Amino acid sequence: MERRALNCLKWGILFLFLNVHIGRLNLLPDFVGALLLHASIQMQAERTQAQERLKPLLLLLAADSFLHWAWQFENGLEALLMLAIYLYVLYVYLGEVAGRIRPEQPERAGQLEGIRISAVLLQMAVYLLSPYGIQGLNALLTVSTLGVCAALLVTVCRIRPLDREG
Repeated sequence: MERRALNCLKWGILFLFLNVHIGRLNLLPDFVGALLLHASIQMQAERTQAQERLKPLLLLLAADSFLHWAWQFENGLEALLMLAIYLYVLYVYLGEVAGRIRPEQPERAGQLEGIRISAVLLQMAVYLLSPYGIQGLNALLTVSTLGVCAALLVTVCRIRPLDREG
């Protein structure tokens, strides 16, 4: 991957996985993360068909996330649909990154494959289990999410970019 695309991917992961709030204001809004992932795809010199299919989904996620960031509202069906899209995008895009780096960096690609599965399963668990309000379970899910985010960021930061700029 090109250096600029890799930098957008790193920042996009940070914005998507971490939520830092001051009161009700999220300082790391998800819509910025979705736009950064979109930019990461755009900055690549060569894009796959799967990446091209993800671009409109990332824009949809960004728009939905912006609406939730600007106006606080809840809709269970819409939240479930957006979660399904988000998990699909996360799984496919990290798989595409792993496939792109596999020839030169097979160990990083293998790590990324394992982390992407963990990230998707963990995000599903958070969505399904956190509404029950079990404090111990929610604490475990929070710590696990931070761990997976840290592992994902470390793995992505250790990917050696291509020499050319894209």
